[in-house]
Formats: sequence, C-alpha cells, structure tokens
Amino acid sequence: MRIWRDGQRIREEHHRGQRDGNYSVADGPLWWVWTEQTGATSNQDDPSVGGGVGQELQVMLNPTPLLSFLRFRVAGNSQVAGRATVTAHATPQPQDPRHGRFLLELHQLGTGADHYQLEVDQERGVLLAVTAIRDEQPFYKITTLAIGFDEPIPAETFQFVPPEGEEIQPTRARECMRRITLSGAQQRAPFTVLMPDRVPASWRVHCMFIEASKRPPSPVHVSLSYRSDDGHQSISISQMAAADHSYDHMINDENWHEVTRDGTSVRIRPAEWGQAQAYLERDGTFVFLVSDNLTGDQLATIAAGLRPAPSTGDI
Repeated sequence: MRIWRDGQRIREEHHRGQRDGNYSVADGPLWWVWTEQTGATSNQDDPSVGGGVGQELQVMLNPTPLLSFLRFRVAGNSQVAGRATVTAHATPQPQDPRHGRFLLELHQLGTGADHYQLEVDQERGVLLAVTAIRDEQPFYKITTLAIGFDEPIPAETFQFVPPEGEEIQPTRARECMRRITLSGAQQRAPFTVLMPDRVPASWRVHCMFIEASKRPPSPVHVSLSYRSDDGHQSISISQMAAADHSYDHMINDENWHEVTRDGTSVRIRPAEWGQAQAYLERDGTFVFLVSDNLTGDQLATIAAGLRPAPSTGDI
C-alpha cells in the first residue's frame, strides 16, 4: 500500500494481493474511489456521505489512540526503512465488555494478540512496524518499506482520474438503503424475513431494507439491529435469499463449529475471536448474526428461535 498525505489531501494505492489496482483520493470531506468490482464512485454529489479514505492505516501515522488501550515497555532500539526506532513491547489493557471500541481500535494491528512489538520512529513518533503476537507466535505484521516527510508532492497526485470509459458514479446510500418496519420488509423482500421469537422488553429494533445493486453486485438484503436501552446488549442480524448469499469467504473455513438448539443446527465461531458470530439457513433464507457483547451460545439460541416476521401490522 502506498500513501501520500498533504494536510487534508490523501491518496492511497493498493499493489498486489486481492485489491491490486484499487486506489482512492480524498480532499477534505470529498472522496473518490476506484475498484475493479465497484468501478469509480464519489461523494461529490453529497459530501455528507463518508467514505473512510485514509483510515485503514491511520493508526500507524497517528498512534495516539493506542495510549488508552495498551501498556508499553521499552525493549530496545532498531531501524526500519533506514530510520532509527524505539522498540516497544505493548500489552492490551483489560477490556471493558460493555464497549466494542477496544477491538475496533486494535483491529488494524491484528485482532486477538496477546501483545504487540512496535517500532516507533525516534524523530516523528509514527509507527514504522507492528507485529501482532499470540501464544508467542507472530501472526500479523505491518512494516514500512520506505517513508519520507516534508517532501513536496505534485498537485496532480491528488487528482482522481478513472480508467478510460468509466464514469464516476454518485453515492447511492440514501437511495438503496431505507429504514422500514419488519412487516414492510416482509412484504418487499424476495425471501422470508426472519425475526427472534422472543425479544426482551428493553430491546429496540431498527430494520433496514437494502435494494439489490449491479455494481458492486449485491442482492436484496435486510438488516436488523437490536440494542438494549442501557446499551449493554446488542445484536445485528443480516439476511438474504440463501441462493444469493455472499458470505462464502467468511464461512468456508475451519473456525466454525456446529451446535444444536431445539433440533436446529447453527454454526458459531469460537469466543476467542473477540466477536460472537453465528449463521444458519432456514425457510430459504441465509441469516448471519453478530454481537460484540453476547456469546456464541447466546447467538445460537437466538438463531434457533428465528421465525417469519409478520407481513401486516406496524412491527
């Protein structure tokens, strides 16, 4: 990945790997993105729509948020990309289970590490390398190959030019995604919309209906978000026609195991992944459940109790 920054102007390019050729440009609140799958898109029609350009490795260039989540110990000195570094051993602080922000902040550096080895630029304080370690084995590493500061950057670097023949598509978030009732979603969806059979009185639900799109290719799906009044419990339930689901990259691995609840088979991910996940197919619908504060067993029980939402009423 290559990054250029000049104030609020940012350019990012991906080279090799699954995202080879992807690139993005931001100028203040405006952004433009090119990927082979989605084509060229921009929020120039609506600057209020965020795009996340410049956020993927933000923690490397501004590691200040890590001070809240890690304990540090100086372990020596080294060099990365020809620059002198301080080597630091960093251990996660005990996590408050009421908040998911802890995992989000450390996700860029490798989720689930017992500790991290950081290489901190002695002059600038940015992170030049991070190694995530679990069970004394490194499992994820980010390293800097080259870096420069205070060098002039040509203005054209921050100009977005899509490939020949490609038109810049406006953001369509407000057009393709809409708030809807569960009964309304049941009426509109080309599959059976499912809901939990029992919901605590203190939980509130938000239902979003997402239209199908050709680019990126995406089927109709419905997203349910339940959250308790005190904020201590929450769950997201995404669902779509079983024949159309696009979760193969997530569910086709060995990190899932099968459990049975009330005669229903549900697959869940281990708790040590840091986020409880579960999925199943029922009535021709594929359902994927996620929670930052419930366990996999709790998700399995909820998944097994899913039933068709009503097609009438104000639910």
